[in-house]
Amino acid sequence: MIEAQDQVLAPAPGIRQRLNTLGVQPMLLRNSRVLIFLTFLGSMAALFVALGMAAVALTALFPLRALTMDRFAAGALWGLGAWLMAMSQVFLWRQGIAMSNCSILLDSHGAHFRLGETKNGKEAFMPWNEIAAVHYKRIPNAQKFTILSKDTNIVIFTSHSFYRPRRVARLIAQRAGLPLQRG
Repeated sequence: MIEAQDQVLAPAPGIRQRLNTLGVQPMLLRNSRVLIFLTFLGSMAALFVALGMAAVALTALFPLRALTMDRFAAGALWGLGAWLMAMSQVFLWRQGIAMSNCSILLDSHGAHFRLGETKNGKEAFMPWNEIAAVHYKRIPNAQKFTILSKDTNIVIFTSHSFYRPRRVARLIAQRAGLPLQRG
């Protein structure tokens, strides 16, 4: 994934610790199923609220022969609210799908990344000895994490992908023997 960077990311300075990962159990990191369920439940609730608000908007606007300026304003406001609730329903649904399909498998060979919208989304593998740096940066309304490899491959995920992304990045950095760098 190539993304415009406002700062050049560099490999981690200092001495790289070589960790023995042969006896380490594989660890699959993914979002909480409860959190994903609540996201989808919120999406469904937003859909029903949007439908209810649209019905109230229609009852305020019709019949047209009884339409006054006050009824028109009320109907327009209810219609706007219904549209905004429908947009929040779509956002929550997409967020739930994205959260349910992101996972990272940490095993003795390296990190297997599956990030994307569908089960057949983008996949990447980075061996532990090929990871050059693990960076994190605070961006508006989210946190962004970048895993750099020595052969210029980049994996980027945000706090929209994982509920606790810093924990995920810290585990990757620990297994690779690198510090988690800000920047």
